[in-house]
Amino acid sequence: MSTHFKFTIIILTVLIISCESNKSGKLSLASLFQDQMVAQQDTLINVWGWSIANTKINLKTSWGEKAGVLSDSTGSWHLKLRTPKVDHQLHEMTVKSGRDSLIVKDILMGEVWLASGQSNMEMPVKGFKSEGPVDSAEEEIPNAKFPEIRMFTVGRKIAFASEKKVSGKWKACSPETVGDFSAVGYFFSKKLHLELNVPIGIIHSSWSGSPAETWTKSDFIEKVDGHDIFGFHFNETSKKLEIANDSNSEYNKWINGLKKVHFDSILKSKDVRWLNLDKKRITERDYIDDDWDILEFEQIKEIFKKNYFNGSGWLRNNFQIKDHADEEFNLKLGKLNTKLFTIFINGKMVYRNESWGKQNPNTINLPENILKKGKNVIAIRLIDNWGSTGGFEKIKDFGIYNQTKKIIGFSDQWKFKATSYLVNQNFHILENGINEIIKPVAMKKSSFSPSTLFNGMIAPIVPYTLKGFIWYQGESNRGKFKVYKELFPSLIDSWRHEWKNKNLPFYYVQLAPVGSNENPRQDSIHAEFREVQRKALAKSNLGMAITSDIGHPRLIHAPKKKPVGDRLALWALAKDYGFNDKTYCGPLYKSIRFNNSKAYLSFDHVGEGLYSRDKFLKYFEIADQDKKFYNANAVIKNNKVIVWSKKISNPKFVRYGWKSYFEPNFFNKEGLPASSFSTINEF
Repeated sequence: MSTHFKFTIIILTVLIISCESNKSGKLSLASLFQDQMVAQQDTLINVWGWSIANTKINLKTSWGEKAGVLSDSTGSWHLKLRTPKVDHQLHEMTVKSGRDSLIVKDILMGEVWLASGQSNMEMPVKGFKSEGPVDSAEEEIPNAKFPEIRMFTVGRKIAFASEKKVSGKWKACSPETVGDFSAVGYFFSKKLHLELNVPIGIIHSSWSGSPAETWTKSDFIEKVDGHDIFGFHFNETSKKLEIANDSNSEYNKWINGLKKVHFDSILKSKDVRWLNLDKKRITERDYIDDDWDILEFEQIKEIFKKNYFNGSGWLRNNFQIKDHADEEFNLKLGKLNTKLFTIFINGKMVYRNESWGKQNPNTINLPENILKKGKNVIAIRLIDNWGSTGGFEKIKDFGIYNQTKKIIGFSDQWKFKATSYLVNQNFHILENGINEIIKPVAMKKSSFSPSTLFNGMIAPIVPYTLKGFIWYQGESNRGKFKVYKELFPSLIDSWRHEWKNKNLPFYYVQLAPVGSNENPRQDSIHAEFREVQRKALAKSNLGMAITSDIGHPRLIHAPKKKPVGDRLALWALAKDYGFNDKTYCGPLYKSIRFNNSKAYLSFDHVGEGLYSRDKFLKYFEIADQDKKFYNANAVIKNNKVIVWSKKISNPKFVRYGWKSYFEPNFFNKEGLPASSFSTINEF
C-alpha cells in the first residue's frame, strides 16, 4: 500500500440529522463507525460525527486516504472518503480534533445492505422463543464461520424527531453470534458472500408488528391518503409529531399534570387498580352520578371509536328488586367489544377480566345476598387499549336471572363517564371526562405511529453509504391493501430521497401464504395484498422474492427463511453484480388472450421453461364478465398456461393462488415459484 496519502477535497454539508448542537463538545462518530464495521467498497463513502463547534477535524486511514474539515456552528461535521476495492484486509481509520482522537479498527471493505421490516425480517436464526429455530438452524449455527459477514442490529427506538444516534454493535458471523442475526439478513448475506467472495455488511433495523407508515418519513407519508391504526389521517403526522416532541405544548403540559397508572400494573395486579378519582365509591349504590351522560350502547361505542381516545370508562345502571333478594341469582352478559372489563353490583365485584387470553363465561353466578330489596346498582368498567375496540352491545338475554327466569332486563340507556385516558402505556386519570382532553392530541409513542421508527431507527444511519435495501414487511398493513398500494412506494421514495439516490436497489419479500382458507374474505385480503406487492414491481429498480411455496398453514412466521434470503440475493446478483445469466425470479403474469372458450396466459421469468410436477396446475380460477370465479383446469403448453372451465363459455378473467394459504405446483424449471395474480386490474 502506498505510503503517500491522497488528500480528498471536502465540501462541508449540513445534515438534517446534525441540526442540533453538540452540547458535550466531545469528538464522536456516527453510530455505525465502530470496530468490525464494513465500508462500501470502491466508492466515496460518507463519514460524519460531532465535535466542538468550528474546529478542525482530521481523518486518515490505513488504506492511504486522508481528509480534513471544519465542524459547523453546532459541532456537526461531514466528509466524503474514497474507499478501495475489496482486498480482504483489516483496516483502520483515525479521527482527530484537538486533543481528542478516535480509532476505528478491524474495518473490512465490502458490500453493505440495509435490511428492514417487521417480525419476519427480525426473526433470528435461533428463532423466536414461542416458535423455535428457523429451518436448518441446527446445521447453520455450528457451521456459521464467516468472519467476513458482519451485522449491525439497530436497537429499538421510537422517536418523534430524527435521532442522531442508535444503539448497536457490529458483530462478525460465528457460531456464537449468528443465532441472534436476522435469519433473512444472514441467508441473504451468506449467498452474496459465497457467490462474490467479498465481505458483506448488513445493517439490520426492524421491529415486530410494525406497519410501513412508521418506517416512512413524515413529509412522504403525509401525501398518502390513508389513516394510521389509531384512526388519524396521515396528513396529520407532522403536526402530531411536533406536539409530542414539544414539552411545552399545551397538550403535553396538560397530560403531564395528570395522575397516571401504568398499563402493566392493571394486568399484573391481583386486585383492582382504580382508574378514576372516586376509586371504589364509583361502584356503590349511593354514589351520585347525576352529572354523568345518559347514553345508549351505540353512543358509548362511538366514544371508544374516537381516534384520539383509548382508556377506561364506567357504565352505571339502577334496577329494583321487589322481593326474594336472598335467593340465588346469575348475570348473563351482553356482547363486549373489549377484552378488559370488571363488573360490580352494589359495590361488590362479581366478575373481572383484566388479563389477556381469558374467555368470558356466558353466565356469572352472583354472590349470596348481594342483591338488596329496593334499589340496586350495576357498575361496569370498560378498558379500551387498542384502536376502536371498546364498547358494549346489548343481547337479547342480557340481564339478571333467578335460575332460568329473567327478573331484570337492562335497557339500552346507561349512565356513562370516561375516567382515564391511555397514552404511551399510562392511564391518565380524568376529572371531567372525555371533553377534558386537549386537542389536537400528540403522536402516540408507539411502534405503530407514523414516522416514529423512521426517526428512531432509520434517520440515524442516513447517509451511511450502502448498496441497497432488502425489506420483509406487510402483515400489519395487509387489511388495508388499497392504502399500501400508495404507501409502499412512498416508503421507498422516502428512503431513496434520504440517501440521495432515486435508483438505489430495493428488494422485498412477497408475503408467504398463511391461514386455513375457511374465510373467503381473508382469502381475498391476503391475495389482494400479494397483488399490490406484485404490481409494485412497475417502479424502477425493485425486485420481489416470491414465497408462495414456503408458507405455513398456522405460522405467520414461516420457518423456511433460507429460501427467502437466497431469493432476495438472486435479485441482487442478477441486477447489481453482473450475474446476467441467472434466473432470479419465479414466473410473473405478463399477458392474456382468449380463444375458443380458453384463456392463454404468458409469463415473464420463465427461465428454462415453465414447470409442474403434475399434469394439471392447481389454484387457477376463471370468470366471465360478471367476475364470478370458478375452479378451472390449467395446463402448461409451449411455455404458456392454458386455462378453461366447462362452466365458463366466454372467459374474461383469470386468477391464480387467490387464497390465504395454498401449496402451489407452478414453478419455472429453476425451481422458483410463480406469484399469485389476477387479471382484473381494478380494486
